[in-house]
Amino acid sequence: MIVTNFDFDTQQSRARRIASEMIKNGLYSRFGLNSIKRLDKAYLGCLGELAFAHWLEEKKIAYKIDNKGFENRNSDEYDFLINGKKIDIKVALKSTLNPPNDNWTYGYPQEQNPLSKDFVIIGWIDFTRSEVGFYGWLTGLQISKSPIVTKNSFRGYHYKTPNHEFKWGLMNKDFEKLIDNLF
Repeated sequence: MIVTNFDFDTQQSRARRIASEMIKNGLYSRFGLNSIKRLDKAYLGCLGELAFAHWLEEKKIAYKIDNKGFENRNSDEYDFLINGKKIDIKVALKSTLNPPNDNWTYGYPQEQNPLSKDFVIIGWIDFTRSEVGFYGWLTGLQISKSPIVTKNSFRGYHYKTPNHEFKWGLMNKDFEKLIDNLF
């Protein structure tokens, strides 16, 4: 699903401001990144979250976001809370002209405790096309049952921390079904 009617340029500026504030408020860097790379990583996540919020608003779905500071914790509890269900949004930078496919693999950081999330939405950001897309979703329980690895099995790069890895094909691509599961 490509997020439509999303003002990519305006939201990029907004995402960078939000990410900068998060870092000022003590956002933990589990990768030990320098300040520029840390901001870039947080910015990607924020842009993905803004795109998902836009989609929810178009669907007229009410949500809460966890916007507490990071002074006493390493990460947020959830990205979106809908009817008591915690949703985590994960996006990656799309670095190929090829569309995403079921053979791609995604690593969900083990330390982020997938069981603490009801649903995880996986997507990509394509700066060439100025778009954000969401490929699918799965439950935290499904992710927790995925093997823990330190190297991406599709592309061969090493993860910075151990990850529960799964193929994109495991994801449910029916976002209407996700909505049904939230209500």
